[in-house]
Amino acid sequence: MNLKNLSFLLLFLFFGQLCQGMDNAGGSSDLKGLTTNNFPILDGSDSTYPLRQILMCKLLGFGYEWQISPFIQNPDEAPHLVQPFFTCTENERIHLSTKCMLNSNTHQSFVNLIDSKVEIIITARSISRDEKSYAEEQGVTLIEKPIARDALTFMVNLENTVKSLTIEQIQAIYTGNIVNWSEVGGQDMTIVPYVRNRNSGSQEKFETMVMDGLTIKDFPEMQIGRTMMTPYYQLEQDKAGIGFTPFYYYSVIVGTGTTKAIGVNGTAMTKENIINGTYPYITNVYAAVRSDTDKSSMAYRLFEFLTSEQGQTIVDESGYVPVQTSTGVASRERETITVVRDGRSIALSSPAKPVRISVSDLSGRSIFSSHVDTHTVKLPTSLSGLYVISVWLDDGSVIGKKVVF
Repeated sequence: MNLKNLSFLLLFLFFGQLCQGMDNAGGSSDLKGLTTNNFPILDGSDSTYPLRQILMCKLLGFGYEWQISPFIQNPDEAPHLVQPFFTCTENERIHLSTKCMLNSNTHQSFVNLIDSKVEIIITARSISRDEKSYAEEQGVTLIEKPIARDALTFMVNLENTVKSLTIEQIQAIYTGNIVNWSEVGGQDMTIVPYVRNRNSGSQEKFETMVMDGLTIKDFPEMQIGRTMMTPYYQLEQDKAGIGFTPFYYYSVIVGTGTTKAIGVNGTAMTKENIINGTYPYITNVYAAVRSDTDKSSMAYRLFEFLTSEQGQTIVDESGYVPVQTSTGVASRERETITVVRDGRSIALSSPAKPVRISVSDLSGRSIFSSHVDTHTVKLPTSLSGLYVISVWLDDGSVIGKKVVF
């Protein structure tokens, strides 16, 4: 290779580093030129806020760490937040924090998008019936697509002995036809069902997925949660209560163990059972833009990026289940993952070649995620305990398995 060609190669590699892996192989999600000044106005659900923060950090080259919320008196009960380490100017930080990175909750973020107050949203559910009606009134249509998998989780007080309910039992509890825990194998106490406010992400999922047209009992106002944390505070004190929440919020954002997730139809509420598709109430996390969004705009390019390989890596890093992992896992039951017993290595046995691997704890928090090109993976730290391993293979399939180090 002559000097001229060598210089060109070095420049190519240098600028490739600057792009920080944001280019999609197909070119449809190219984010070249993204800066603090043209970052899209991004809004969404409370439960997707960590993902949105991590997305901003990864795309703009900021570091971040998970921290306990400083606004809760008891740190053991505090939710977890993503704290960015900004390396831009103070004016740029203020611009990003106040103008670009909004957190208006699920319903209001849809309204903001319909009203063109924001450019792209990431929400815990698709557009609701009320929001669709409002969009039609405004002559607006949206483009939505799934970018991650989550689940609707039912949870009870830690002292409740019930471990699982059937779909029919949950429906009967919320229609008022089952009123005592002893009717479903629990203790003799009157069931206190909790719901969320209308149009909240979890309430909309509950009404459409679980109740499916059944008439929900009219509960007292004290049993209606107005914020994401309300069901947790209620169930921590109420031994007879039952409520619901996104699994990501339960396992990653709260993750304090102050309530207990129960199974449905005998299937435990775990991240692994989202990955293998066996839990009954698996849900989608969506990104949405207005259909009249300029396809060359940074907002639309970010929308496309979210389902690219690089975008899905960020989804995985946030603790969500990427969209690819919800299919093809249940059919791969053979032993395809073994663990080298030094706690620092994973040996993979499969006819297909692995292309990416992630390791998460049972709360859903990502421990390690990386692209790979061999059947032996070295971990950055020694692990001890029970973890969930997900492996993407070059034949398009995904392996998911719970392993002990």
